[in-house]
Amino acid sequence: MQDDPTIDPISRALQLLDRPAQWPHAAAWLYGAEVRWRAPARGLFIEGRSLVLAQLRDDARRFSAAEYFTLRRAVAGDRVIDESALNLIFPHDGIPGVALNVGDRVELKRTRLLSFAGGLIIDELNLEAWTLLRRGS
Repeated sequence: MQDDPTIDPISRALQLLDRPAQWPHAAAWLYGAEVRWRAPARGLFIEGRSLVLAQLRDDARRFSAAEYFTLRRAVAGDRVIDESALNLIFPHDGIPGVALNVGDRVELKRTRLLSFAGGLIIDELNLEAWTLLRRGS
């Protein structure tokens, strides 16, 4: 569907955001070559399409068993705002930049700001709040 000229990239991104586990593969074509991806709460700043896509795949793997809740989604000009909450058990291999323990039940509230130019994502800012819900055993 990426080549369908009747669907603009922002509308297509909105459709794909409904499938978070598939996002890294289904939306790969939306990311520009020089895209910036940031998650300040984790101390991550990544530049370049291949590195950003690797990070997205890594996150999708770590969050694959999470319960996912869309809180709000909106478009503001050339920006998509995606607010969500994920409820998950902290994975055995951890999450770089997040100081929680394996087996902890946590909630990730995340606001993703996807900025588009020329039909491609040029910047993705992830504002994350990690909350410990219950210590693992």
